[in-house]
Amino acid sequence: MSRDSFLTRYRRPFLTGLVFGLVVVAGVLVLSDAPAVGAAMAGFYWPLLPIILLLAPLNYILRYVKWSYYLRLADLHPKPSMSRLIFASGLSMTVTPGKVGELLKCYLMKEHMGAPVSVTSSIVLAERVSDSISVGILAVIGAAAFAHGLYLMAFIALGLIGLVGALHNRLLASFLQRTATRLRGPALGASVESFYVNTRKFLQPGPLFLAVALGVVSWGLEGLIVYLAVVGMGGDISVLASIFAVAFSSLVGAVSTLPGGLGAAEGSIIGLLILAGLSGEMAAAAALITRFSTLWLGVLIGAAALYLAERRLRKESNRQ
Repeated sequence: MSRDSFLTRYRRPFLTGLVFGLVVVAGVLVLSDAPAVGAAMAGFYWPLLPIILLLAPLNYILRYVKWSYYLRLADLHPKPSMSRLIFASGLSMTVTPGKVGELLKCYLMKEHMGAPVSVTSSIVLAERVSDSISVGILAVIGAAAFAHGLYLMAFIALGLIGLVGALHNRLLASFLQRTATRLRGPALGASVESFYVNTRKFLQPGPLFLAVALGVVSWGLEGLIVYLAVVGMGGDISVLASIFAVAFSSLVGAVSTLPGGLGAAEGSIIGLLILAGLSGEMAAAAALITRFSTLWLGVLIGAAALYLAERRLRKESNRQ
């Protein structure tokens, strides 16, 4: 697939996500009484804003460390500057359905150094799986701040165990490989086998523990964003409840497969903050502040990185 056709393919879901995001923001404002939400934001303690805007990029830095670690495990060694741009470019596709646009990183790695998609796509999957486990752990921890938290803990824990077990299931992998071979030939079957082998390598106990530990810290920073947003508006909430609000809303957004979890994540954050004792307008304002710093700021950073990565790749192509 040519570079132009690839970018054309992903432009539509990206723009659809942007439009959907504007609709969700408008919906939150309308349903939560826009003037009241505006008044809550107007009373915000603005010296906290730089801290909030710094926490999300720290999350991305820790996730980049995990990306680099997986690349080394796969024996892939892109230029460091290009690796950073490729990783950041994936953030621009966070608003695509189910984050499938993050496969953009696979395309950019192939363009940069000919890296096999069967390998790089397994890295993207390992990132998502380890992130899901990290967020699940945070949700389990944060559930202690809510009534019936024990049941939530058990449900989330069983789901995570089932996810890792499925990815290690050799019978399932063999079935998928045979199906791919029968439908599309030996080449696709070999790619499926390579994908499974690499994914299983990334999800061995050692690599998985390191990736999950990084994820717990990085996603925990987003919980602090909710906490600071609420405190900045004069509200009262525990750190545990803040972490649970972000972690559980992330899981809901992922399961929904909506672009960037839009709508599902905002609704979950608002509902959980109301359960934690906040007013509807303060919960809505905190959700909007949180989502700007944890989602839309990343999309802006990713779009800039994608532009620079494309320029770099074009120069590399012209030199060949």
